[in-house]
Amino acid sequence: MNKVLLKQWIQDHQLDLKPPVGNKVIVDNEDMLVMAVGGPNARLDYHYNETPEFFYQIKGDLHLHLQVNGVHKEVILGDEELFLLDARVPHLPQRSAGSIGLVIELKRNENQKDGLLWFCPKCNSKVYEEYFGLKDIEKDFHAVFNKFYNSEALRTCKNCGAVHPKP
Repeated sequence: MNKVLLKQWIQDHQLDLKPPVGNKVIVDNEDMLVMAVGGPNARLDYHYNETPEFFYQIKGDLHLHLQVNGVHKEVILGDEELFLLDARVPHLPQRSAGSIGLVIELKRNENQKDGLLWFCPKCNSKVYEEYFGLKDIEKDFHAVFNKFYNSEALRTCKNCGAVHPKP
């Protein structure tokens, strides 16, 4: 069991919760991952995972963009609000400057895949998606980011022709 004094932990790691990375693991055990995440962030990709995700917004705003059956939806969390996201819902968390949130995820087994998806900002059609076994969040995500953002062909919407912007 791990006991963490959250306010003290955040104060001690304040510099880790700023861009470009913005997140820091608090607890990492065999079953779950608990992270503190700071804003602002400028990511444009949606994350997909096969397990639920728990969001608790400590301070500031979180705009959690969702893709549900081809429709864009948004959940806004403010200070001390929480939200449990169902499994397999593509989501894009965007945080305001100075905000801090807590994210709790279950560890994936070897058969579960994570994914990164991009949707057209003009018509909301899916532009690109890639699924993979998540081993290292920084390395695995960045490999897909680089592949997508370095290819105008991958960033071009096949429905309307708009080119997805780089962050």
